[in-house]
Amino acid sequence: MNKSHIVSFLCGGLAVLGVTMVVGQSNAEAPHHVYELRTYTATPGKLDALEARFRDHTETIFKRHDLKTIGYWVPEENKDNLFIYIVEHKSKADADKNWAAFQADDEWKKVRAASEANGPLTTKAPDRIFMDPVDFSKMK
Repeated sequence: MNKSHIVSFLCGGLAVLGVTMVVGQSNAEAPHHVYELRTYTATPGKLDALEARFRDHTETIFKRHDLKTIGYWVPEENKDNLFIYIVEHKSKADADKNWAAFQADDEWKKVRAASEANGPLTTKAPDRIFMDPVDFSKMK
């Protein structure tokens, strides 16, 4: 499965969910947000450990830094050891500010170091795509 298929699948799923619509507002009135698609390539044999780090620690730390996750996924056919998630931001500037605060968080530094005591959980930095909803998107 190539990245364009993954992006199409996830964007379609988000549109179906309509997770950011505010009750009582039409799509035209919904606030505009920026969505960030992040794809990690797990080191062979470490996908479960990467998932555990997110489940047990990272998600809680994200909340402290206004990093609102929409969802997490792994492809059904996952020969590349991919771990994918989407973060909703008020703006690209907020994304940059919040990621910087997250990276500087002392608890995050400890969690990352402990989870990587036997080597890194990923083979490279995550692939990142910032996405703006189109005018007919159910998510704004």
